[in-house]
Amino acid sequence: MVSGKPLCLNETKERIVPVELFQPSLEGAHHYAYVVENIEATVERLAEQLGAGPFFLVENVPLENITSRGEPAEFVHHSAFGHSGGGPIELIETVRLVPERIEDRFSGARPGVHHVAWAVPPESVVDLRRELEDRGLPEYLSAQLGELDITFHDASASLGHDIEIHVDSQGLRDFFQMVREGAERWDGSEPLRPAAT
Repeated sequence: MVSGKPLCLNETKERIVPVELFQPSLEGAHHYAYVVENIEATVERLAEQLGAGPFFLVENVPLENITSRGEPAEFVHHSAFGHSGGGPIELIETVRLVPERIEDRFSGARPGVHHVAWAVPPESVVDLRRELEDRGLPEYLSAQLGELDITFHDASASLGHDIEIHVDSQGLRDFFQMVREGAERWDGSEPLRPAAT
C-alpha cells in the first residue's frame, strides 16, 4: 500500500498489469545520482561545461546500521550534492564497499548513472520496499543517519540503474533546500564546498 492505495493488480482483457508504484502517489524523482572516479575533478567539469554548482561535499558520509540483505556491511563513500539541469544531483565517490554484492552494484563505468532516488512518506515506505522486493527489485543496501533512512534496490535489469528509497523527513527537505538555494545564489565561486554539519 502506498499513500493508502492498495498495491493490487489491474485486470484488463489481455493481461494483468501491476499498479504503477511511483505515480500518482509520489511527486516525482527526488534526485539523480552518479558514481564518479573523483568528485573534485567531476565538479570542475560540471561547473565549466554545464554551469552546474555549487556542490556541497560530505566526506566519509557517516552512515550507521549499514546492512546488506540482513548482514553487516560497509558503504564508505564521499557524496557531493548540487543542481544541474534544474534538479538536484548527487556525485558518489566510493572508498570501501563490503560485501561483494554492494561492490558489484557500484562497479559500472565512471562517470555513470547509479540510481534515481525517491522520497517516500514514512507511513508508506515499508509497504513500498516490500513491493519492490516482491516485484524482483531486491534491496541490497540499507542504512541510517539520524532521521535519514535509505535503501538501495537493484533495478538494473529494468532501468539500467538502481533505485534509492528515502523516508521523507524534515531534515532531508532542509538539506536539499539548502542545496537548491545555493544554486540559485551561486556566483561561480567555490564550486565544491563542505556541507554544513
